Amino acid sequence: TGTGTGTGTETMTCGSILKHLKEKVMQSPQFARLLKSYTSLGMPLGYRGRVRRFRPGLDYTIAHYGILTRSPVLDATMCFVSGKGNQSTGNEDDDEDDMLWQSDDKGGFECYIEADNDDEEEGQPEADDEYNEEDDTKLLSVSACNNTLSLVYRDPGTMRFVKYLGIGAPSSRWDLSLEYEVEDDGEESEEVDAKDGNESDGNVD
Repeated sequence: TGTGTGTGTETMTCGSILKHLKEKVMQSPQFARLLKSYTSLGMPLGYRGRVRRFRPGLDYTIAHYGILTRSPVLDATMCFVSGKGNQSTGNEDDDEDDMLWQSDDKGGFECYIEADNDDEEEGQPEADDEYNEEDDTKLLSVSACNNTLSLVYRDPGTMRFVKYLGIGAPSSRWDLSLEYEVEDDGEESEEVDAKDGNESDGNVD
């Protein structure tokens, strides 16, 4: 369970390029100001995130209570998959891969669900990666789309996961997934505590 690292020249090249974008763009003060302009939430104070790859038939993430935050955060995810990254309009000019990703039939989309407080109090460690209409409260799903930045303001009671990428998916899903602590009006800047050694954490200067 989890994201795959892959092997070979293609993976090394894609991974190094995305790592560069993450460190030089999405963790930069300039990008922080862009997020402030887009969202009107205030300046990001700190961040944590990672480069991820989801391979067809292999990878996904699981919603669990360990990812819940103590305060709201801004999720910024830059996604790369096959296709042109256009919104399908239902005509013959639509890209086949774009239509497949937007249908969500092959998975690879990110889903936000409401955490069950009763389960958390009972000590259940994690939720299933499947959305259950009867038991889960689905708040939002974000389809995979090439060269697309998605921004989601996530409150402390919300969990998220990336749906299992089916074997018939047209490509891997690569993404840059970062979450930003956002400044509240009248509050001073604070550092974001590191919670995972595999993630990069920092402050926006």
